[in-house]
Amino acid sequence: MTKKKQKKNGVRKIDVKKDRFLVTGGTGSLGRHIIKKLLNLGAKNIISISRNEDLIKQAELEINSPYVKFKIGNISDEEMIKNLMERVDVVFHTAAIKHVSLAEQNPREAYRANISGLLNILNASSSLKRFVHTSSDKAIGVMNCYGATKLLGEYLVRESNELYNDDSYLVIRCPNFLGSRGSVLDMWKKQLANANKIKISDPDMTRYFITLPNATEFIVDMGLTDKPDAKKIYYPLKYTKKFRLEDLAKAFLKVHGNKTSSIQITGATPGEKKHEDYISDVSLTPISELVSMIDQLV
Repeated sequence: MTKKKQKKNGVRKIDVKKDRFLVTGGTGSLGRHIIKKLLNLGAKNIISISRNEDLIKQAELEINSPYVKFKIGNISDEEMIKNLMERVDVVFHTAAIKHVSLAEQNPREAYRANISGLLNILNASSSLKRFVHTSSDKAIGVMNCYGATKLLGEYLVRESNELYNDDSYLVIRCPNFLGSRGSVLDMWKKQLANANKIKISDPDMTRYFITLPNATEFIVDMGLTDKPDAKKIYYPLKYTKKFRLEDLAKAFLKVHGNKTSSIQITGATPGEKKHEDYISDVSLTPISELVSMIDQLV
């Protein structure tokens, strides 16, 4: 009997200490946090896959665990993914082209990473206990390439529950990750160091965000739950906050700037929304709270 035929038994309970985990994009900010969380819960067999050698070496030093194997690879490589998936029970999928502007400029690469790569994993996933897909608020009210790939990705993940007669494929929609590598705060730090000013597109633009520790807590908890609801799209409502771009910029300068630091308004880039359609009843976070949150980021 093949592994694919052995599935179709409904949701199976996850044993963190015995099961084998794969974290795609495991050297990114979220991926590293997920790996650390799994280690803290007692995981003994974790594989991280990433195509960036420098980030792999950084993650190896940072995580420093004999229970984590860092593999160099691209999820668009169908044969490699097929072989890798035979060795895991649970997948946390975080790998993606994530920046709106880069996806707008490189739609083929956004397709390869966010759709073709995802499909490679799903096509080889019939023996998994759980697949957790990290999606984005950009999948709501789509108006850019990145959001389109994330929305289609959600459809592919949810269809897998039907194809494999299972309820183990979960979709979690997260807002922006505050302070992650390549995030607006990361970019502002570089701009401030270079010219003592930071750039924003529209002062009144609003965005939703979640801290990496809170996102990790929610994603891993949902991923390991005994009774997932595959019909739902999960939102980390408890942890989600909202900010005006100008307020975040002012808070950032209070923490990292000086008396001569300034804000430059550049105008919106192609594909940028003024307001995301995520959660309507989240109130704006005051500058004082943003200052405190930025100050606590490592």
